[in-house]
Amino acid sequence: MHESRTLAQWVAGLRYEDVPREVREQARRFILDNIGCQIAGATLPWSRSYYDVLRRTRSGSDATVAFFGDKLAPDEAAFINSAFNHANETDDTHLKSPTHPGNIAMPVSLAMAEYAHASGVKLLLGVIAAYEIHIRVSWACSPYLHYRGHHPPVACGPFGAAASSALMMGLSAEKTLNALAIAGSHSAGMMEYANSGGSMKRMHSGIAAQAGVRAALFADAGITGPHSILEGEKGFCEVFAGKYDLSRLTAGLGSRYELMQNALKPYSCCHVIHASLDTIDEIRDREPIDPAQVQSIKVFMNSDRLQALVGTIVEPPDILGAQFSLPFSLAMRLHHGGRGVHGGNGFWDYPNVDLKDPALLATARKIACVVAEDNEWARVDRCEGVEIEMSDGRRIRGNVPFSKGLPENPMSEAEIKEKFHSLVDPILPRGRSRQIVEAIDALERIADIGELVKLLVLSPAERAQVKTGAAR
Repeated sequence: MHESRTLAQWVAGLRYEDVPREVREQARRFILDNIGCQIAGATLPWSRSYYDVLRRTRSGSDATVAFFGDKLAPDEAAFINSAFNHANETDDTHLKSPTHPGNIAMPVSLAMAEYAHASGVKLLLGVIAAYEIHIRVSWACSPYLHYRGHHPPVACGPFGAAASSALMMGLSAEKTLNALAIAGSHSAGMMEYANSGGSMKRMHSGIAAQAGVRAALFADAGITGPHSILEGEKGFCEVFAGKYDLSRLTAGLGSRYELMQNALKPYSCCHVIHASLDTIDEIRDREPIDPAQVQSIKVFMNSDRLQALVGTIVEPPDILGAQFSLPFSLAMRLHHGGRGVHGGNGFWDYPNVDLKDPALLATARKIACVVAEDNEWARVDRCEGVEIEMSDGRRIRGNVPFSKGLPENPMSEAEIKEKFHSLVDPILPRGRSRQIVEAIDALERIADIGELVKLLVLSPAERAQVKTGAAR
C-alpha cells in the first residue's frame, strides 16, 4: 500500500551524503556514456528531422540542445536531447526489466539542472533518482509489460523523468507525489515497430522525457493527480501490465540501488544480440573463422519471445531492422573481423553498412535463431549458445554467460572511455572530449551545470565540418 507515496518521499529526501560511493560512481559512468550517445546521435539524419521540427516551433530559452546549441524550454530540450540519446541503439539497458533508463535520466536531469541553475551534485542526484524510479517501475511490471507490447522506456520513463525534475526543482514530497501521479497519465509506447518497422521508436524516450518534465512543472503549479497512480486498481501496474509485483517498487529502497544492475552497451544493436557477438569474439580468440567457409550457424535462445524479437529479420529493410536482426548483425561482425567496441557493430557501423551487400546477406541467410528445448542451451538464462558448422568439417561451439557490459561482466573504466571517445572524437573539436571526461570526473566541484553544458555544443563553423552519421 502507498507505494507511490513512498517513492515520492524517497525522492524528495534524497541527499548526496546518503548515497553510497559506488552508486555515485556508477551514475557518473552512466552520465559520461549518455553524453557520448547524445552528441553522436545528434548527427544522424532522423535526429536532424526531430531537431528541425522543434526549431520551427520552439519556445522558451532555459535549456540547451546538445551539439546544436539552441535554447529551448526545458521540456523541449529534454525531448530532443533524449531523442538524440536513443538515436542509434547505443544507450544503456536494465536488461532484466527490460528498459533503457539512461536516455531519459540524463537528458532530463541536464535540462532541469540548467533550468534551475543547479550544481553538479544536484545533477548527480537527479540522475540517480531518475534511474531508480524508472527501473523500479519497469521491474515491478516485468516481464508482463513487455509481453503486452508496451515499450518500457516510454511507458515507465515518465515516472523517472518526473522524479528527477521534482528533485531539481526542490519540490516537497507532496508535490513530488503529484508529479509522479501526473506523469502516469503520459505513459504510452507500443512495440509494433518490432514487427512492421518505422522510425518512431527512436523518439520514444523523448516522449517520456518531455512528459516527466511537464508533470513536475504542472505539479509545482498546483495541479494534482491520483496518489495511487502505480498501485491503484486502475493504476499503472494493473492497466499496463496486468500481472506485477508491487514489492519491487519499494523493496530495499535507499539501501539497495537497482541502478547497479543496469548495463552499458558496447554495441549499437538490441541488447539481446550482444551475447552472440561476444561469443564470436571468444571463438575467434581460439580459432579462425572465414565467413566464406561457414556452412551454418545456429544461435540457441531459451525464449520464443527473444527469438521473435531478434531472429525474425534476416534481410533488414532499414538500419533499425539491422539493429534488431541477429543474423545480419552477426554477419557484420564475422565479415569485419574486429572485436570489442571496434568489432563492426558500433555506433558508426550501422548507419553506413550496405544493407544489400551480397556477402553480408549470404552469411546472414546461414544464421538461424532457434528456441532451445531439449539440449544444454535450454538452460541458458541471459545469453545464447552458438554452434558453427564449417565447410572443412569443424563444428565450433561457444557461449559467453554474460555479455560485456552487464553487471556480471562490466566494462572497465578504460573500456567505457574508449566507447565514449569512439562516439565523440569524430565530431568534437580536438581536446573537447578530454575536457568533458575531466568535467564528469570532477562533477561535484561544478557550481553551475552550465559549465558542463557549454562543452556539449559546437559552433556553426565546427558543425559544418561534421559529416552526418549516415554519410560517414
